[in-house]
Formats: sequence, structure tokens, C-alpha cells
Amino acid sequence: MMRTTLQQVRRWFQAPNDATVPQRPSHGRFEVQDAEALLSPHNGLVSTLKGLAGVPESHWQRLYQALLDRFAALVQLLPASEAHHHAGPGGLLRHGLEVAHNALLLRRGILLPPNASPEEQASQQDLWTYACFTGALLHDLGKPVVDQEITLYFANGSNHAWTPVSGPMPDCCQYQMTFRRGRIHRQHERIAPLLAPILLPQHGLDWLASAPTLLDAWLAAIQGAMEDAGPLGAIIAKADRRSVAENLAGGVTPQMPTTRVKPLAERLLTGLRHLITSGELPLNRRGAAGFTDEHHIWLVSKRTIDALLVHLIEEGQPGIPTRNSRVMDELQQHGIVVPNEDRAIWLCDITIDDWRQSLTCLKIDLSRIWPDPDQRPSGTGVTVQPSTTKPTTEVDSDEEADQERRPSAPDSQTPPVHANAPDLPLPPIPASTGHPDSHDGKDIADDLSLPLPMDLNTDRGSSEGVTEDPGKQVEANTSSPTNPRPTTPASPPPSPIKNEADQASGDPGKQFLAWLRDGLTMGRLAINTPQARIHVVEQGLVLVSPGIFKDFDPARWNHVQKRFQKLKLHQRTHDNMNIWTCKASGARKQALMKVYLISKTEVSELGLTLPPPNPAVNLLPMA
Repeated sequence: MMRTTLQQVRRWFQAPNDATVPQRPSHGRFEVQDAEALLSPHNGLVSTLKGLAGVPESHWQRLYQALLDRFAALVQLLPASEAHHHAGPGGLLRHGLEVAHNALLLRRGILLPPNASPEEQASQQDLWTYACFTGALLHDLGKPVVDQEITLYFANGSNHAWTPVSGPMPDCCQYQMTFRRGRIHRQHERIAPLLAPILLPQHGLDWLASAPTLLDAWLAAIQGAMEDAGPLGAIIAKADRRSVAENLAGGVTPQMPTTRVKPLAERLLTGLRHLITSGELPLNRRGAAGFTDEHHIWLVSKRTIDALLVHLIEEGQPGIPTRNSRVMDELQQHGIVVPNEDRAIWLCDITIDDWRQSLTCLKIDLSRIWPDPDQRPSGTGVTVQPSTTKPTTEVDSDEEADQERRPSAPDSQTPPVHANAPDLPLPPIPASTGHPDSHDGKDIADDLSLPLPMDLNTDRGSSEGVTEDPGKQVEANTSSPTNPRPTTPASPPPSPIKNEADQASGDPGKQFLAWLRDGLTMGRLAINTPQARIHVVEQGLVLVSPGIFKDFDPARWNHVQKRFQKLKLHQRTHDNMNIWTCKASGARKQALMKVYLISKTEVSELGLTLPPPNPAVNLLPMA
């Protein structure tokens, strides 16, 4: 009995793991609190922010603490999302503080403004730090305006709608929040400039406006135009990703005790909810990604898993598999998808008016995505008829071994080969193929406004995984009967090697490099086209692997790949891996491919002149 009492006392004085919910809602309503009460659970984080800002006490109080007080009073205990990161009460406040913390940490290692003299960088040091801090707090502040409906309740029984545009909530009242139906994804980013005068002290706004170049970057950053915001946008975007990844993985900031990592299945389900509720996976129309009936949602299998993996990898979440089959196993083992006997996918006939399509689908209970029945979309006009025919393949029909990305040891004579068959093939499939996931030609043309590399659909069904012994590589059939592997029209057999030293050495890696250089110089190798194995990105030149090596030598491609790695021309990732991941984007489709990156410096030393970057292909951050 005494032990139980002591345990209870410890729990009373122990800070909660989340540190974001200082009160429990009454009938779904929260009491309006002052800034001090709202920030109290985050005192440790605020102290850390003060140390990172590195300004005198008077400056901290006027510029930083005043901003934090206004921010807390404005967002109260509103969540940052409905079914994604920081979705609980107080999530928006916690997320803003975390992004500000991460931004100030990242800012310490960067000289700003870029390309300025040391004297100018020193004079503007505190200003750029303030820009990072304010941009971090503002980046999601538009969500309560466009994504949420907030109602204030007063003691006299009256109530009315509230929006942050009108200023902080009045004292001595309660509030309740619901998410808007049919909200537009990322629309909240446009609202931040409207709220800046409410949040920032006037002297803080004046300070930011004193440097026109900085102001331009800051305005771009708080509106989500990170590419236009330069280094400032890169800092805030990376800080945001870190906060999101830590929250979804169950991690916490250094000021809080570590909690267990959330199971992968839970993170997959959270990601699915976000993609569906945000509209990134459209529903119940021709060519949609999903269809609902009375009890279930039927998601087009390949398209859904592809989008989910792109989403989670971009967030920087740890432990995300790169093979669709592993994702399917996780969803099936945890009962998230309704199985079709021993398989996860169903073959369904979808009918909407005069439009009919046979698709391979995942079957999920509506309650998994929308716990509230009132929020579930209507499937009126949509008919889903599961077929009695059992699908012959799973989502990606591959039998390859696990594709572990391992850095080659500096002293190793045989660095491991990275099997990099693209795991997310999403090229346009003509309706005439009869492929179960195909769309009619009109929908495909609408989906893909930018060229997706056809190499994304290669090597399906291959067995090119990395084994425990890197010397024992297995190569299997690299074509699929329903989706033949495209070849590169401009890629002839290896051309004669002009570099006599390379030819004399007989080194396959040098021979491949000479073939690559010669093919690009003479225009024999395709680049930046849907069929190309070679693309230009902002960071340099990427080579799609293993396809580019198979084009050079189909029989001994794995040995060529190993010898190419020994040349050490490629740039490693931040965690010392050989292989990077690229995302290819269309209007409504995305896909991943594994690549080697050759930096602009190395490309220049090879004597190559590159075309502009392919706007459809972007290198994903690997930090």
C-alpha cells in the first residue's frame, strides 16, 4: 500500500513525457490560459532558446520573450495537424518551439548573409538569428486560420467563431476546435504575413525590414517558398523536418526524457491518414487513388504505397523500408489492411458512372482513417466490386533480398555493391497494357506534367539484393511480363575507349567512366529524358543504379559497379553511404530511385558540360 502511494506521489511531480497538455479538456473545450501558464511546461526548452539566441537580457525580453508570449497566447492548445505530427492538444505550440530550437542550432554553423564580407556577417549576425527564430514560429501559424474552425464559449451562454487574425482569444472563456472539411493542402502557408504584425513586436518588424535582402528571404520562408528563401529557407525547412520526424518517431527534444519509438505500423497509418485527409491521395473520382463504400476505403495499392514512402522519407523518419513488399507485410501483420485470404491486396472493379477500371487495392476499415463517422467521405456514385480472382502478385512483385545501403570500407578491396532497383515504379502505363493499376490515357496525361524517368519502372522482379557476403551477388531476370523494362534508345554498346591509360589498365570502373564521358560528350547517352539513366540535379550529376551499369555491361554489371566505387568520384551521403535517393515528381504522382551523385566539381574535372537540372528530379536530404 505504501509502495503504491509513493508511486502516485512520484507521478504527480514527474513532468509528462509530452509536456504539451497542461490541462484536460472539459466536454471537448479548453479554458483560455495566459502565456505564462502555457509556456510553463516548456521552461527548459525556452531556457535553451535563450542561450542559443545569445543576446543581452533586455534584447531577449523585448524581441524574443515578447514574441514567445504572443505566440503562446495566440495558439493556446491548438494542434498542429489532424492526424499527422503534433496532433494532440498543445501540438502547435510545441512544434513551433521545437522548430525554433532546431533552427537556432542549425543557424550556428552557417555564415549569414551568404557571400558577404566578414564585417557584414558580424554586423548582421543577430538579425539573421532573429529571422531564423521568427520564421520558425510563423511557418505553421496559418493553420488555425484555414484548417481549423474555432468557437469561443462565454459564461453567459453565448458563443461565436474566432480566428487568429482578430488577435488573441479573450480571457475568461472556453474554446473548442474542429478541422474543416475539404481544406486545401498547404494553403496555411499563404497566411503567415497576415499574422506577422499580430505576433511580432513592432521593433522586431522594423529590425527585419531594415535589411531588404533578408526581408525578401524571410517573407519567402514564412510562405513556404523555401527555394526562393535561400539559406534561411533551408534552415527552417530542415528544422521543421526534424521536429516532425522526432514527433512521429516518438522522439523528444534533448530537454525531455527519451520515450520509446513508435512502432513502424503506427507511423505508416499516421502517414496514410495525412495523405488521405490532406487530399494528396484523392478519393471517389475517375483516376483517384482511393474509393470508399459503406464500411471500407479501397486504396490503389502501388500508387498509395509509393506516395506513402515518398512522404515518410522526405520527413526524415528513421527505419523506413525502401521496398513496398516490406511495407505491405507491416500493414498486414498489424491488421491495418483487411487481408484477402493470405494476401494484402484485392483485385477490384471500380465503377463511376460510365467509367470502369480494374485495380489492385488495399482494403482498410473507414474507422482506421476517420474515427469520427461524421468526417467520412460519401461514396455516392462509386461502386467497388471485389473480384473472386485472386491477384497473382503483391504490390511490387519483387523477390529481391533486403537492399542494405552500406558504405564501402576504405581499406576493402571489394566494396559491397548496392542493389538499387527502384522500388517505386510510377511511369505512365498505357491503358492497352491491361495492367490492373493502369489509368485511362486522359488521367495519365493530367497526372504527369513533368517527365518521370522511365528507369523508375525497371528491374521489377529482380533479385539484386545485397547478401551478407558482398562477393556473392545474385542476378535474376530483370524484366516483368506485364511491364517490359524500357531501354535507353541513345545508349549503344560500349564505345571504343579513347583514353589510352584507361584502356591499358583494363579496369572496368575506368572503362565505364570513359564510356560515360564519351557517351555524354557525343550525345549517345540520353540525359534528363523519361528513358534516361542520367539526370542533372542542383547538386550535380546522378546515375541511376544499377540500370546505368547494366547498360554498360549486362553480364558483369555488378563488378563494374564495384570498380566504379573504387574510383571515389561519387559523393557520399552525410552518414557515409554510397547511395542517395532521388524523387521524381509529376503533377499528382511521385516515385523514388536510387542513384550515385557526382558533384559539380567532379563533373567539371571530367570535362563535361551539363544541361540545366531536370525539374522533375530532386535529391532527397539524407541527414
